[in-house]
Amino acid sequence: MDRANQSRSRNARRMRPGRKTGKGRERLHVFLVYVIPFLLINSILFILVAARPHITIYAEGTSDYKSTTVTVQVNSLLPLTEFTSTQEDSPLELTQTGKGEYTAQITKNGVIEIYVKSINGMTARQYEHINILDDTAPLVGEQYSIEDGILTLTLEDSQSGLDQKSVYATNDAGETILPSSYDEAAGRFTFQMGEQTLYIHASDLAGNAMQATFSTHMETLDPEGQPVEEESWAEDQQAAQQNTSEADLEENSPEESQPESSHPAETQESAAIYIDTQH
Repeated sequence: MDRANQSRSRNARRMRPGRKTGKGRERLHVFLVYVIPFLLINSILFILVAARPHITIYAEGTSDYKSTTVTVQVNSLLPLTEFTSTQEDSPLELTQTGKGEYTAQITKNGVIEIYVKSINGMTARQYEHINILDDTAPLVGEQYSIEDGILTLTLEDSQSGLDQKSVYATNDAGETILPSSYDEAAGRFTFQMGEQTLYIHASDLAGNAMQATFSTHMETLDPEGQPVEEESWAEDQQAAQQNTSEADLEENSPEESQPESSHPAETQESAAIYIDTQH
């Protein structure tokens, strides 16, 4: 090999690494200038298109069972175009206390609904059930009685509690009658009643009031213990005695007829109750 050929061979070997370096730089340039911006732009577009608002509703406790405070937090990457707040389909007024934070005073039980919609069309809806407020008046217990002119009943309230000082009765004359006795542990009251109607009034500590009406009446019971009207009972007894006498005459038996004795009518005192709950 002559010197000219050796020189060309050395030059060729020197040029090969340079070509590889140039191709690597071109690839790096394409990656930095085209690929990375493409990925970044599409990622940003995807985030903006898919971004959904987030709603948090927090209900505080209550000390008086009449009201509570609800805090609403709305987090959204994009501006909101719609924002509605309701409770049981009625508008609920919110007061903004910070960025994306709102509060409302709640004075009744029911479902709170918050709805928002962002500028990209994505929506969010959140519900919160409020059931810690006392909006139910005291109840008359299942066990009550009227005996010897004494009315005994129990009053119950499972939330704010019964206001013991609010319990009293009135009669048809409008006179106020205070309880004769009161068992605090059982919630049992007694009232002097007699032959009259009593109207029992009571409220709970949240101010919910009720009225229950108690009255007495006498029932006539047949031998089987079923209530009957007194006139109907007398007519049935008279007809039974007449039929027995006619049967004895027809038989003309020498033996002394013994008509089947009918049991006398019994009377029993019972109580009627009517409850009217007033809010």
